[in-house]
Amino acid sequence: MAEYLDQAIDLRLVFDLDDLRWVRDTLLARQQEGLAADGREIAMLPAFLPPCEPGTTGRAVALDAGGTNLRAAMVELKQRGTDATVGEVISRPLPGSAGTEPADMDRFFASHAEVLTAVNTAPGTPLGYCFSYPVRSRPDGDAVLTRWVKEIHIEGMIGQPVGQLLRQHLEERGLRPGPIAVLNDTIATLMAGSLAPGVVATRCCGLIVGTGTNMGAFLPVTSLGKLGSTAFEAGHMAVNFESGAYDPPGLGEIDQEVDRTSTNPGDQRFEKAVSGAYLGRVLEVAARCLAIAIPPGDATAAVVSRLAEDRADAPANRLARLLLARSADLVAAALAATHLLLGACDDLYVCAEGTLFWKGPGYAARVKNTLNRLMRDNNPASRCHIDSVPHANLIGSTAAVLGRRRMQG
Repeated sequence: MAEYLDQAIDLRLVFDLDDLRWVRDTLLARQQEGLAADGREIAMLPAFLPPCEPGTTGRAVALDAGGTNLRAAMVELKQRGTDATVGEVISRPLPGSAGTEPADMDRFFASHAEVLTAVNTAPGTPLGYCFSYPVRSRPDGDAVLTRWVKEIHIEGMIGQPVGQLLRQHLEERGLRPGPIAVLNDTIATLMAGSLAPGVVATRCCGLIVGTGTNMGAFLPVTSLGKLGSTAFEAGHMAVNFESGAYDPPGLGEIDQEVDRTSTNPGDQRFEKAVSGAYLGRVLEVAARCLAIAIPPGDATAAVVSRLAEDRADAPANRLARLLLARSADLVAAALAATHLLLGACDDLYVCAEGTLFWKGPGYAARVKNTLNRLMRDNNPASRCHIDSVPHANLIGSTAAVLGRRRMQG
């Protein structure tokens, strides 16, 4: 490692603690800008969902449209959701997703009706819909699709409220759902994590680090200056940060090349530095710059993890470990910014989802260690607690629709 460490530092493949403080403090400022006004780098999108109140119990059907699969299950929340029962999960390939045939809107929603029928959804059952694509939430619980990502495009849906479209297509097929709440995967993760035993909902952050990355948290409604006089009964509201769009200070020429050769130059710079969709490309460019041989074939996040996990001490293995460490450190800096946004007055609870986060060798431990070091800058007594929730998207979607129904009466 020593023979190219100095060069790796020059290429910004290593961030020291002061670098990470710079990333943290800059992100905090961008988060606050996004809370104040629309159109900022960090969107800070209001989800119009409160934390799940004590006593919120009941049954709902949860529907999860992810990047490749469509899943549904009946979920029951008991005792504020700390005891959640998830029934049989019905899964089908999501029409129009990568590796499937192109699909139109009718076929897209026909698959939703198929999985809901298989779950034996009774008329009037509340429906929580985790729709893992960029949306703008509405106060009525619906959400408008702003763009497609993940190599999927269903014609005619952009700019439309997806919950309304879902209801229309289900009713055309004889299904009669009850109230529908639409949310994305980050907010579903936040909702599920906030229900875990011992977690303080208003100190909780939902985190995704897999193919992409994002964060969300419950923030005081009074901090959302851009909402103006919008009425919202609860004191806190879930906010989808869209933090993958952050352009962090300190990135170097390798990150510039990865960005320049991507399909969306200039966008999602933080995501391109840390997430699974781009980590293989970072490895390729870094290996070329450092004259390090890597295994032939397509470099992916799985390849980076495999090289990092190998006990060999070859340059490629050391480089892979370095890249995973940098990714984890940058994620820790982003979480540290959120800790400050929440007031830095107490511990931070993180519900994390994503293959890279939990299966990257040493990744979760590195995030926790670096995050604790950064948090001590502002509150030496505060600590982070990082966990996952099985079926987080399904449980979180159920909590969203049951919590909204309880709030509305």
